[in-house]
Parts: sequence; structure tokens; C-alpha cells
Amino acid sequence: MSTKTALIVIGRYKDEWNKLSQTQQADFVERVGRTAITLGLTPITGYRLTATPGAFIEIWEGTGIDSIDLVVKNFEALGYARYVDARWMVGKREHVDVAAK
Repeated sequence: MSTKTALIVIGRYKDEWNKLSQTQQADFVERVGRTAITLGLTPITGYRLTATPGAFIEIWEGTGIDSIDLVVKNFEALGYARYVDARWMVGKREHVDVAAK
């Protein structure tokens, strides 16, 4: 059994986001995803929160808090806060590797 650490992002796109073209938005989302994956996180799930236009929740998982902290710092360096009002939360869960048994 191992422990997985999650970065849980609850966000809402700011007005500045809507000033970007669809191509610019897609490029930014791609950079965010590539950054997280390169730094060791795995995308677990994501939802648009339809009751609140522009809001979303994403969950990324890694092996420890150090990788989560590094990803958040890199998101900030990408200008994440310019486009997204985000709340960063960290969670943990026990993970059983069934294949290893």
C-alpha cells in the first residue's frame, strides 16, 4: 500500500480569460497540463461546474507534497492567477496496487 497526494484545484475563469482567443486558451491549458505531467502529477479527473459558469474542479495526483508544491509554483510562473481565481487544496489517500499482488 502507498499514499497518493492530490492537488485539488477549484477555480473560476476570470474576465481576462475571455479576452484570449480559443487558440490561446487551448495553448494555455496545454501548457498547464504539460507542466503538471512533466513535474510528476497524473490527471485524475476534472469537471466544469455547470451551476457556476466558468467554474471547474480538477484533481491531479502525485507521490508527495514536494511535487505538489513545485507544480503550484510553476503554475504561478505561467501566469495562472491572471486567468483563474483558484483555490489549491491538498488531499491524501491510501492506494493499493492490485497488480503488485
